[in-house]
Amino acid sequence: MRGLWRTLPLLLMLLGGCAYRAPDVWTKPGVTDVDRERDQRACFADAMDPTSGFMGPQGHYIHLDRGLYETCMARRGYTLSNEPQ
Repeated sequence: MRGLWRTLPLLLMLLGGCAYRAPDVWTKPGVTDVDRERDQRACFADAMDPTSGFMGPQGHYIHLDRGLYETCMARRGYTLSNEPQ
């Protein structure tokens, strides 16, 4: 039983590593990082709803309509992928 307690943390770390998934990235052929960031900021601004925000311990939080954000990015020619570029 004592050996189990020694190996359990290692087993949990190994299992956690298997569950890792790369973050989603917006891709578009030929786009530069600067252009993608500009488009993301513009779509983020369009999808914000400042009337639904609240004040929290870290500052003001604003609701983001994820569907609207994703639609905006898709209309600009981007696709959402979890594959590295």
